[in-house]
Amino acid sequence: MKKNIILFSFLCGFSAAYSQDLVKEIQKLTLTNDSLQKQVIKPKQDSILNLQGQIKKMEKDNGDLNNKIKNLESSVDKLSKDKLKIERDSLQKHNKNLIEEKAKLEKKNSEQEKDIATIKSENLKKEQQKYTEGQQNVRNQIAQTYNKPFDELIKLLTKQIVERDLLLVGDNETAKKKIQSLQKYFISKQVLEERYNEKKVETAQNQLKDIEQSAFVKDLADKLGDYKLCNDGLKTTVNNILKIDKEFSSNDDYTQKTKLQDILFEISWYFRNYRFNFEDYPYLSSVVLEIMKLKQKDANTDIKYLLDRL
Repeated sequence: MKKNIILFSFLCGFSAAYSQDLVKEIQKLTLTNDSLQKQVIKPKQDSILNLQGQIKKMEKDNGDLNNKIKNLESSVDKLSKDKLKIERDSLQKHNKNLIEEKAKLEKKNSEQEKDIATIKSENLKKEQQKYTEGQQNVRNQIAQTYNKPFDELIKLLTKQIVERDLLLVGDNETAKKKIQSLQKYFISKQVLEERYNEKKVETAQNQLKDIEQSAFVKDLADKLGDYKLCNDGLKTTVNNILKIDKEFSSNDDYTQKTKLQDILFEISWYFRNYRFNFEDYPYLSSVVLEIMKLKQKDANTDIKYLLDRL
């Protein structure tokens, strides 16, 4: 019991001592905490509050800035739209003016084209009228030309001219009939410019019977009638010359001249006997001239091939 009392007393004394130390320690910690609170934590808290304030201010400023940006974007967008609208309206107005101007120009151009077409049409009518009048004048002049006697026209005209005038004379039947008669005459006369052909001669003679029997027409008919006789006579003359060639060969100037005289005699005999005229029978004349040309150059020249042309 006594020991317990002593122990209790010791414990109580120790507890009291310990409590005082604990109090002191707590007080010391409290002081330290207050100092820490004042010197470190509070400034930190104040700094945090200040930063939070700045952050809020920045957020507000940022919000205001975003609003300004949106307003600016809206303004810019509106300005762009307004500018585009103005430009679009301006372009549309300009385009409308161009369309109207184009329509005016097209209308003016159409009117001018109509005027030009009218002028061209009138000029064409005038030109056609002049051309028609000119043609008629030409036809009248051509028709007047053929009022001359038939033989005079034969002397003045050629086959080519009458063929041309036949296309130009028009509906003047009197002139046309005379031109056709002249055409038949010149076609018939052309037979004498070709190698003798019995059928062609007969056709030419029949054509001459259908036209005016003037002096020249009758003379041509007689020549056509004598063409075979003259052609056969020239064949005989060529054969006679070939006989001379066969019998007589000239080797010097004297014999050349002698032989040529014999040949020319045969040709002269042909002229006299057939009353041959170079202008009457052009084709036969070309054969005679070739004989004379060859034989004058060399009396021994062979002319046998000329028989094939007769």
